[in-house]
Amino acid sequence: MSRESVVAHVEKILKAYLETEDLVVDEEGDVPIRRGSALYHVRVGQQEPYRVEVVSSVLSEVEESYDLLRALNEINAGFYGIQAYHRKGRVIFSSDMLAETLQAEELERACALISGCADKYDDELQARFGGKKTFEDEE
Repeated sequence: MSRESVVAHVEKILKAYLETEDLVVDEEGDVPIRRGSALYHVRVGQQEPYRVEVVSSVLSEVEESYDLLRALNEINAGFYGIQAYHRKGRVIFSSDMLAETLQAEELERACALISGCADKYDDELQARFGGKKTFEDEE
């Protein structure tokens, strides 16, 4: 399966899931999608075996601490299929799938999981650890 065919397959799934014919694709080839105060991206990896990743930078400008890592570990323990971690001042939630066997339901579940968790936990994590959300709730 070529990367181009994977991208086409992912775009077809996303168009149906988002009920649109027009997807926004950024300069890196990612599809940015907003849900509430959270923004997540769907991207196809560059190397074989191709992977499809759903990723959200939940908070930026957050200092790493034992308590933060412990809170992220608790999120990881509570949800199957999500990775919550801290990297370079950001709290990130992600999920990835093997492109070769990707089913629509699998990608849709990952989008719902990442966007739902990001929108839910950004407020809680910000209240406890500071940082900035991508969007404030009233925007």
